Amino acid sequence: MPEIKPNEWLQWICSSQNFDELRENYDRWADRYEADISGVWEPVPLAAALMLAEYMGSKQDVVLDIGAGTGLAGVALTALGFERIIGIDISPAMLAQASAKGAYQSLVCCEIGDERFQSLESASGAIATGVFAENHAGPTELKALPQKIASGGIFVFTARQSFLPKLQNVLNQSGWTLLDSKVMPIYDDPICLQAYKVVHTA
Repeated sequence: MPEIKPNEWLQWICSSQNFDELRENYDRWADRYEADISGVWEPVPLAAALMLAEYMGSKQDVVLDIGAGTGLAGVALTALGFERIIGIDISPAMLAQASAKGAYQSLVCCEIGDERFQSLESASGAIATGVFAENHAGPTELKALPQKIASGGIFVFTARQSFLPKLQNVLNQSGWTLLDSKVMPIYDDPICLQAYKVVHTA
């Protein structure tokens, strides 16, 4: 893969043209991922884990880590006392890095909405950091997520401020209730961190 200069990795990964290219790029990046993002992205999974812990009823319930990557959110959740974390990601190489962390009950290579996703255990909480972004996941995937979040469950996610409006039609639907929202100014285009309660509607 090309040498990525500091702070250029975000533009590079978001330039992936389709899911196959995105998966290949993450596979190629896996060994260097944490070194490249060091000092920039690291506070985000921790902040998301803290937000989930604030609103979830029990740390013994299942948590789904969507786009688990190398397992940074899983490590943060484990440190907060969560014990049943299922991680999913499209990149086998990233999941291999996550597996070494020892934070997950299981790890599944899948996309939101595909057959493997459909077979997952339903979770009381879900977390997605860096997943909803340009050329990553969007409103279609967001709309499919409640299939694996138990009614009344908590969903915490990040999106850059410029990308959040693309998700708003789904977030405005009945059944989605905003619980918390914070802005993390780590880029020129800040990261929005939000928590929603998701209730299944007929």
